[in-house]
Amino acid sequence: MIKGIQLHAWAGGPELIEVAELAAQQFETVWVTDQLQSRGVAAILGAVAARTGAGVGTAVTFPFGRNPLEQASTMATLAEFMPPGRRVSMGIGVGGGLVSALMDRQSPVESVAELIRICRVLWSGGQVRVGDYPLTCERLRLRPDAKADFAWVDHADVRVVVAGAGPKVLEMAGELADGVICASNFPAHSLAAFRSGQFDAVSNLDALDAGRARSERREFDRIYGVNISVSADREAANAAARRQATLIVSQQPHEHLQRVGFQPSDYAATRDAIRDGQSVARAAELLPQQVADQLVVSGTPDDCVAALAELLEHASKAGFTEAYVGAPVGPNPREAVELLTTQVLPELS
Repeated sequence: MIKGIQLHAWAGGPELIEVAELAAQQFETVWVTDQLQSRGVAAILGAVAARTGAGVGTAVTFPFGRNPLEQASTMATLAEFMPPGRRVSMGIGVGGGLVSALMDRQSPVESVAELIRICRVLWSGGQVRVGDYPLTCERLRLRPDAKADFAWVDHADVRVVVAGAGPKVLEMAGELADGVICASNFPAHSLAAFRSGQFDAVSNLDALDAGRARSERREFDRIYGVNISVSADREAANAAARRQATLIVSQQPHEHLQRVGFQPSDYAATRDAIRDGQSVARAAELLPQQVADQLVVSGTPDDCVAALAELLEHASKAGFTEAYVGAPVGPNPREAVELLTTQVLPELS
């Protein structure tokens, strides 16, 4: 079920490519986060594609502040590097906390839908009239009567997968995309949600089904992303997981957290620290480990095997057909990949 790995683009470019080469020996797809303030995802993915022969994907990009022609061109160019049996995946969402802190995310779901539609036309060798996509046209101050096409593209084999947890984005994904990404650090798709017995009620996957009922696209991949942090040093792994979980509990509405069993007292100190301008590292120190454990699998390889197996079993029963292990992966990416490929994943086969 696990076919991919998600790497953070915060590490140095050459180091990240070396880790990707190691990961490509085990995983079909190397996904790279697009955090805007980290290393450039297009450059990293291009190097990974050229050096490894693995499939590559963004997990995930977003439409805000971006030129859709450049995004479509990047994906089509990456597809030219793919060997038989491998694909490019454009994972896309409405943007997280780092995006919303920098720019206005007006009409987020509709903006993602426009980008998908623009890319589809360009990848098929067609021509787009910019004014037919009013949100994109207005946001980027493009000429409404302008037209664009990629003369060098006939059919770019790019899989579009939408990441999200809300009903609107999931319904749109079901209708327009080739798949969906649901990650374990989303409260609605977390271990806490599965263990609460309320997964069907809180996951919003019924909205995904509503979109699929309107879709003309026959194939659809349901991808489950397992956020994980593994190291021989349990405390270092746990600390990295708490930092990842802090980004979630400090941004998610209270009701989203409470619906899956978290209480405000579980994360109040962490939220207060972020609100008061303290660092993420300091705020993470205030988050109880048992809270982080419900969002991010972490610890030594032995610690991670049981929790990962439980999550994958839940995900499979919920209809997910593919999975990846993802951010933060571990406090040391190279060590994490080595442990995942030699000690964790073999125990799950």
